[in-house]
Amino acid sequence: MRVHVQLLIGIRDFMVSFIKDDKISLSEGSGGEEMQNLITTFRDTFGGSGNWNNSDNDSATILIGDKYIFFTSDSFVVDPIFFNGRDIGHLAMCGTINDIAVMGAKPLGISVSFVIEEGFSKSDLDKIIKSIADVSKATNIPVVTGDTKVMECGKIDKIIINTSAVGISDTVLDESICDGDVIIVSGSIGDHGASLMAVRLDFDTNLKTDSKPIVDEVLKIKHLIKVAKDPTRGGIAAILNEMAEKDSVQLYIDESKIPVKREVLSLCDVLGISPYEMACEGRFVCVAKKDDAREVVNLLREFDVNADVIGSVRVGKGVVLKTKFGERILSNPRGRIIPRIC
Repeated sequence: MRVHVQLLIGIRDFMVSFIKDDKISLSEGSGGEEMQNLITTFRDTFGGSGNWNNSDNDSATILIGDKYIFFTSDSFVVDPIFFNGRDIGHLAMCGTINDIAVMGAKPLGISVSFVIEEGFSKSDLDKIIKSIADVSKATNIPVVTGDTKVMECGKIDKIIINTSAVGISDTVLDESICDGDVIIVSGSIGDHGASLMAVRLDFDTNLKTDSKPIVDEVLKIKHLIKVAKDPTRGGIAAILNEMAEKDSVQLYIDESKIPVKREVLSLCDVLGISPYEMACEGRFVCVAKKDDAREVVNLLREFDVNADVIGSVRVGKGVVLKTKFGERILSNPRGRIIPRIC
């Protein structure tokens, strides 16, 4: 186990530039500035988005008549592709459903496209397809279109899944946050990232991924909250910084209030990784007015008893973390955090 730990710490400490010598550097787990800079380059090159809004959010939106249409797309690579009873297919469905959900809608339909390496196990593919079908049936969100390509052996690593979704709603969850608002998390954080690392390094733990659709949770509290974000790449550290920057406010987070399971903390301590940078695939952070916060928490606890208030919005900038040793800045993740996790 010591060899595995040393290797991973080496990966964590290797803070590469995302673009170096005019080439894209390997930064699969990057949740911070390097990836965002690349995305900004794409957006600037593509130009305006016409009548679409929120093109820099979890899903783009456009007003047609008196309804908003939501549109999102994502690609999924994960190592290992099977983990704790879940797999890349389950992850892809949940990730795409959740991107629409945190904007305040439920997907009407999803596209699923596969790029498969030649020689990939047909039985493994059947399991992945079944996982996709199970999530589709459980949420009543149909898979309506897609595509399949097979690449020569060695050209890709096993399988890549691309998903897109469209939804519709009367409103969009995209209200500005301000001084006095309250920050709430829907459940314990870091479970997905930690469980994958445990499988990858052959650690004996009881950790389970948090991967699940969150659409029912969000829609139940939608009328009480201003905004919601799911902490995938870069964990809560990334999305808290994103929210603070967007509305030019300071988010003051109480570390003692953040729900993190003991096994997640232990794994992170051993590997030298912050739990706040760990990806979640079935959690979200939302912001509500102070008077609505307790009702939001009570409703969320019907889905996860660990839901809780973790901080507040203040005048200022950035994200400040209150710890037992004092206050520190919770920075946006940089460099290569964890490879192939979502």
